[in-house]
Amino acid sequence: MLLTCATYNGNQRIFVTGKTGKAIDTTVVKGSPSFLPGAATSAMYRPLGMFRFCLALLVVLQHFQHLLPAAARVIFSRMGFGAIAVCVFFAVSGFVVAEAVAVFYAARPGAFLANRALRMVPPYLAALALAVFVHAALWQSGHLVLWDYTLVGSPLAPAKLLAGLVGLVPGFNPRWFGEDFEFIPFVWTLRMEVAFYLVTAGTLVATVKLRAGWPGAAAIGAGLVMSAAFLLLSSKPGALSTAPMFLVGVSLFLFQARPEGSRAVVLLVAIVLAAAGFVSWRQHGAPVLALQLPLLALLLALFAWLVTRRLAAGLRKRLDRRLGDLSYPLYLNHYAVGILATSLAPRASLVLYAGAVMAALLLAVCAERLVDRRLRRVRDRIRSVLV
Repeated sequence: MLLTCATYNGNQRIFVTGKTGKAIDTTVVKGSPSFLPGAATSAMYRPLGMFRFCLALLVVLQHFQHLLPAAARVIFSRMGFGAIAVCVFFAVSGFVVAEAVAVFYAARPGAFLANRALRMVPPYLAALALAVFVHAALWQSGHLVLWDYTLVGSPLAPAKLLAGLVGLVPGFNPRWFGEDFEFIPFVWTLRMEVAFYLVTAGTLVATVKLRAGWPGAAAIGAGLVMSAAFLLLSSKPGALSTAPMFLVGVSLFLFQARPEGSRAVVLLVAIVLAAAGFVSWRQHGAPVLALQLPLLALLLALFAWLVTRRLAAGLRKRLDRRLGDLSYPLYLNHYAVGILATSLAPRASLVLYAGAVMAALLLAVCAERLVDRRLRRVRDRIRSVLV
């Protein structure tokens, strides 16, 4: 083990480095990042891995509901677990990104974007390749069955493939290429993530150029104002109405880092806007809001409690981190399993449902080993570089 102490922009940081050169832990000892003034924080491990894994699993359970007999699907149609999980995911992302910026990327927008690109793009392209293969193979054999969207023509049509390749571009719509089809139908959530990363990077650039901390506060304030305006003025608010959830995560980090009145007000405003956005979101299947809102509040409260916890090195930390590592590949790749099960299974049943969930978990393990894990060491190096 090697302890390395370095100072960057007035922030003293200690790196604990193993024999492989991989940064295991980092702690901000003093000072505060310019993007989030006064947000000096410890980077001790927060137990969010299992929580993120459970959110991804909720999405899988929701998407696979059609593999159950009709009578067993009622709870999914009424609760809309997937929509709730996605919103909480956005809040988690807001918190995690805010903390990462504070600890690792205070004046390094390029490193931030490079790390986020490695996190998002290669796993997405791998999942896209799998989805294209599954759709094409089933279509060629005449067995392709889709349950919640339609496919006109060959899945290998250039327009469909191009739409998949640019699917992560914020604001993209497959109708640009005359298509209503996407191989990963929930890729819109990833587009929102990427948009959040770009806004964060832009704020970092402004902070570096102006050598001031106010662009971060301005970005949060602008986000709150734009969210309120969108909810008030839009006659048909879509999935974009979930964007305030990112602000809930960011403002929770600010308040958790330094509890004070102004930050409490920002957090409260973000929560109100997020709740209003969730209510106005016209979700697929028209679930019952009276059932959804208590579960959403419960999960957000659990998240707020978890960010105050810490896990020391040991089995619990390794297990939590391992489950967290599976959340993104599980989220990305499960739909291919659902397509296969829908197209090839003779009838819906509880056994089919359970088997598909287990297959999705196994596929996530394989994808994490083959794609995500290979990139993690590079991402760790980017994260730990100070100059």
